[in-house]
Amino acid sequence: MKKPLFLIIFLLVTYQLSAQFTLRGSIRFTGDKPALSINIPTVFGYHEENTISVPVSDSGEFQIILPCNSPKFVTLIFRRTFFTLLLTPESNLEITLDADNRSIQFIAGNAIEENKILQDIKIDKPPFFHENSTLSALPPDSIRRQLIKPYLLSQNRHIQSILGSRLSAINQQLIVSELIYHHLNHFNDFLGTQVSDRSTMNELLVEVFDTIPITPASATPGPQYFTFADNYLRYLETKAFIRIKAENIPPSAPIPYYNISLDSANIIVAKHGKPYWRWIGSLHNFPPEVVEAYNYQQIQNQYYDRDLGQTESLAGAFKQQFPNSSYIEDIEKMASQLRTMRDANTNNDKIALLKDDGTLASVYSAVKQLKGKVVYLDIWGTWCGPCKEEIKFLPELRAAFAGKDVAFLFLAMDDDSRDAIWKEYIQVNGMEGHHFRKTRKTIDPIWKELLANHPDKSESYPQYFLFDKSGKLAVAKAKRPSDGDALYKQINEVLGEKQDKGN
Repeated sequence: MKKPLFLIIFLLVTYQLSAQFTLRGSIRFTGDKPALSINIPTVFGYHEENTISVPVSDSGEFQIILPCNSPKFVTLIFRRTFFTLLLTPESNLEITLDADNRSIQFIAGNAIEENKILQDIKIDKPPFFHENSTLSALPPDSIRRQLIKPYLLSQNRHIQSILGSRLSAINQQLIVSELIYHHLNHFNDFLGTQVSDRSTMNELLVEVFDTIPITPASATPGPQYFTFADNYLRYLETKAFIRIKAENIPPSAPIPYYNISLDSANIIVAKHGKPYWRWIGSLHNFPPEVVEAYNYQQIQNQYYDRDLGQTESLAGAFKQQFPNSSYIEDIEKMASQLRTMRDANTNNDKIALLKDDGTLASVYSAVKQLKGKVVYLDIWGTWCGPCKEEIKFLPELRAAFAGKDVAFLFLAMDDDSRDAIWKEYIQVNGMEGHHFRKTRKTIDPIWKELLANHPDKSESYPQYFLFDKSGKLAVAKAKRPSDGDALYKQINEVLGEKQDKGN
């Protein structure tokens, strides 16, 4: 996927004005030359748009000079292996990478000590509990004993190793802080993705997060701190709803920690999306400097998702709260670019909204309008993050089947109140194809007919289906656009199957 032009220009200007960090080294490899890249978070999170390719010579040598006004953690990506590096202003590092065992060796440079420490404490290694599925089914006391206690002991050993090193006090504090937040985020992920018992999850989440102040432990908090802040808002939400239930707080009364009523919150989320709810939570609970940086990243996330409505909502609130922020110029550029993209597709005749006056109660009513073509059905929603990620791959998918008998049909599950948001999102993203929309209630019979003969009845979003040229369902739960060649193979098989029958 191509990076937005605005982002490229922004990176180039920043490069010219910033202090610098120099990374150089060599790669030992046989066969094809391996690719090397670096992901540099704006504030936190991994976004492909923030990944920079590192030029590598035929002999495996490389050097790149990166803007670096303050300490920052970045991710070096090599052979699908991730290495966290700490960049500091006007510093340098020389490394050797081995393609066979996917390892890194630190050779020289004035940034060598802090980066060796990061590898020594195994900052990139997944914790033991992600590899032990039995722990998630244990009761709270057993999880405390078999997971939390040994995890804290391991963390303390790493902290002592950092504090006993020759690093400056500033770098020691920075790495210790990042390590602690890193461990908290892993534990949060464990609770959210592996522990199925909700009462256990809530009990341990509140217990652990209650002990951690939101004020950053380092003067220059890294991406793991801001990921923790993001998780902290979800913890506050969990804690708030536990209190609402326990104290019988009515929907018209203020929600604890958010200072708005549940009725108002539901209206805000319906109109502006969940990111605006997190804006409110951060505003009432975070220090101002954290609110500013955290929400700049949230706005950029919406820009990367090409969600103009949520970008503009957050941008308006941000500019009112931080009228002198150094981020405002970038925010305005992002919103302006999305408006330009929307306007470019206002009259795009390759975007067709199907008339639905009750005649599209069945998905086959829409598919039959495309009879004679293989139809790729995308079931999505403007509220769905994974759906938006997949939409970024649509241009490649369309290009792969340009001139072939393949049509693209999009079914969005969005309430009637989001009709304008749905139409705008289609235009901003240039989603060429045929579109119709159902609500949570009216989409139910469509799910039932699509999954009638499939063993997996889950109605998760997004999902994809392939219909042959006669309009019959050929592949349920087809591959995603991001699956690339695997999806192209499925589509070609449906195309070829019909062609063979016609011979």
